[in-house]
Amino acid sequence: MKQWIGRITWALLAYLVFLIATIPAHLITAQLPKVKNLQLGNVSGTIWQGKMDMLQYDKVLLKEVKWQINFMSLFTGKLSADIEFGHPRKLLEPQGSLVAQAGFSSAVLKDIKVKLPADLIAQQVNIPFPVVASGLVEANLSVVEAGKPVCAQLDGTINWRMASVEAMNNRFNYGDITAKLSCDNGAAQALVSGNKDILEIDLKGRLNTMKNYAIGGYIALGPKADKALQGAIQFLGNPDSEGRYQIKFSQ
Repeated sequence: MKQWIGRITWALLAYLVFLIATIPAHLITAQLPKVKNLQLGNVSGTIWQGKMDMLQYDKVLLKEVKWQINFMSLFTGKLSADIEFGHPRKLLEPQGSLVAQAGFSSAVLKDIKVKLPADLIAQQVNIPFPVVASGLVEANLSVVEAGKPVCAQLDGTINWRMASVEAMNNRFNYGDITAKLSCDNGAAQALVSGNKDILEIDLKGRLNTMKNYAIGGYIALGPKADKALQGAIQFLGNPDSEGRYQIKFSQ
């Protein structure tokens, strides 16, 4: 008798999962509460595997957002979904993929691979004068998990390829800039390096809390730095005996 009850219970559970998984995704998104500055496009497919033609938050627009839930992850007590967005041939639009995992007490992002135009990031920064950024930003992060005070896990790199900025009637070329990200005792840390031929960078940034940060290190002109960059760097003061401009500030 107990054996039959167990079989019936598992059968009902499997049927319930099947019903939930086959619910049209648009029925769920239609019931979601409105979020300021968030717009959802047309949704197709199911909760299990679906697609949204666009998702926009403020000025950031993602196209062709797709997701697929990993059924086996449910047996571990976690919900895991593979997410993709954008088109690999459209370099002027954000594109990427990641794995999102959610448990009872935490959420983790893994295998993050994202490419987007640098100017899309510049548009999110409040700068008192017009700025246009050029180049491509590539993020490759193996894991990101929020924690106390800032992070529980963080590992990966962010590369700004062919970095340049147009501002104040000048174009400043920096070459490639790379940031190595990690989590150190709950604080997010970034080690930033640059192209030694154009702009040598050796900076360490640390976000201790969401309101407390520190940045220190130096930058120096390379032999191929253009005149615009040579003129702008003088606003940092006088270099040391090795031609390095020391950077240090915190909050």
